[in-house]
Amino acid sequence: MKPLIVILGLRGSGRLAVARELAENGWSEGKVIRTFRESREAETGAVDTWTFAAQATTLPSPGEADAGILITHGGSSAVDQMEALHRILPTAGWQVQRIVTVVDCPLTQRHPDVAKWLEPCVHFSDVVALNRRWEVPGQWVNEFLEPYAGDFYPCLFVNLLKNGTLSNPAMLIEGEPLRRSHIFDDIDAVDEMEFDEDNLPDEPFDLVRQPDKYFARDDLGRRVILVTDISEILRLEQRPG
Repeated sequence: MKPLIVILGLRGSGRLAVARELAENGWSEGKVIRTFRESREAETGAVDTWTFAAQATTLPSPGEADAGILITHGGSSAVDQMEALHRILPTAGWQVQRIVTVVDCPLTQRHPDVAKWLEPCVHFSDVVALNRRWEVPGQWVNEFLEPYAGDFYPCLFVNLLKNGTLSNPAMLIEGEPLRRSHIFDDIDAVDEMEFDEDNLPDEPFDLVRQPDKYFARDDLGRRVILVTDISEILRLEQRPG
């Protein structure tokens, strides 16, 4: 299994700059890194693409690559894409190493619904890269980060610098997972239960792993937690999905 970095975020948020920075400076010299863009966003004739349609995905095998970077579609539900990737990756030859969300700070400041759309992205992420932070007031940044700090999110929050670089690209791709979601991690169901000798259940319990909270559906197959629709915002901002 080859390591895969997944990049979440909206179109125009700086995802390509982060992918380029990681590909060029995240690994030691000589490593072969493939970057996959969703086919609807890729340039005409591009070879390294993946597709997401009808809640399903196709993803090329690693081949001779040492690692890969997958950029999700910037106008589609991140939850739908993560669920589809979760289904296909075990047989695709890739293992998710890091998940990175890129936040366009000015766009998010202008449209509160963007912050809501980003909530599941941050839930899945090890790293959140704040882009164009210098264009918004520090107070707004504090207010954006406050709910995640208050809820003890383990992910890293870093800044994308003005020239499109990161102060430490390798830090984004190395180390243990820092994400709240364990959908891509090989964790035993018992390990997810916080039991100790002073906290044992009185009743029988089910050892089947529960779905990620964003994947949960009701008896009619509808998502329990809905993703905020920002298609109108993307249209107004001239960032079609």
